[in-house]
Amino acid sequence: MKNFTFLLLAFFTANCFAQSSASGTATVNAEIVSPISITSSGSLNFGKIAQDATAGNVIIDAAGTSRTFDNSNMEISTSTFTVPTFTVTRATGMRYGVTTSGDVLQTAGGDTMTLNNITTSLSSTSGLADSSFTVGGTLQVGANQATGTYTGDVTVTVTYE
Repeated sequence: MKNFTFLLLAFFTANCFAQSSASGTATVNAEIVSPISITSSGSLNFGKIAQDATAGNVIIDAAGTSRTFDNSNMEISTSTFTVPTFTVTRATGMRYGVTTSGDVLQTAGGDTMTLNNITTSLSSTSGLADSSFTVGGTLQVGANQATGTYTGDVTVTVTYE
């Protein structure tokens, strides 16, 4: 009887630990695409601006078609201005977003002006497929701004979305 009880106990114990199992699989995929890159040509050149006792802004539209002054005493109408063109290289079918930032322009002597309100000729800042675009912005000119040649940078960053 002890053997029968032992066998019966062993049978039930084995069944208690036995479990049915199932597994499934899924395909795993990955695609490596070429890195996004951006190059520029030309410069954001505000041209010549007359010194004045009152501060003002000089604005170049992103298309490069107009330069406006909110202080008309600073305007030198015969001075030329330009905008840079940025070219984006990306993987086929990929979309990107763009961010911009201005800079402090500075003379060799340390005098400064600020570039801000950077605009692009793009219709949006995300979901973009354009291969090139141009950039404009606003230059803040101080009252009695020191004379000289000011230089700085405008930064344009593109990232895959």
